[in-house]
Amino acid sequence: MMEGLGVVTALLGVYFSMKRMWMAWVWNIISSGVYLYVFYTNHLYADMELQGLFIILGFIGLFAWNRSDHNWLAERSTRKSISLGVIFSVVFGLGLGYVHERYLSDASFPFVDGILAGLSVWATWLATKKKIENWIVWIGVDLMYIGLYLQKEMWGTACLYAVFIGLAWQGYREWSITLKSID
Repeated sequence: MMEGLGVVTALLGVYFSMKRMWMAWVWNIISSGVYLYVFYTNHLYADMELQGLFIILGFIGLFAWNRSDHNWLAERSTRKSISLGVIFSVVFGLGLGYVHERYLSDASFPFVDGILAGLSVWATWLATKKKIENWIVWIGVDLMYIGLYLQKEMWGTACLYAVFIGLAWQGYREWSITLKSID
């Protein structure tokens, strides 16, 4: 039941993100609250903690998107910021995985969970900054999450992330139309 509610609210969040509407962040906050519980009950502690951070980032995104022009343009990240984002995400994820493996005896896939959480934080940050690369990062992360959720027999969430891949591709295409040149 809770997983199903998480699926529906998460889909609404991505749909409104694709449309560049501030309402996306409201649905993302609700979805993160639901999934915080779902991941806790499945011992995916990095995912659970990630949902708490998503709630905070959701309020940042809500504020940033709500006060901006409704016809805002997507932007590209620099190569340097992409490189730093990947490095930070992996280092953060390995550290989180180490802490969970060492101190939470029932942690499930702590290093995979940690790295995916790190990459997810970065993708969300990119989205709050209206960077088009957020969609590409999400496609890669979602592919890896599907494998993790299948291992945990979280069928609804695995299907949700498969849908996320298609929506992320569509979001990338829609944001590409509005891309602001930084050349």
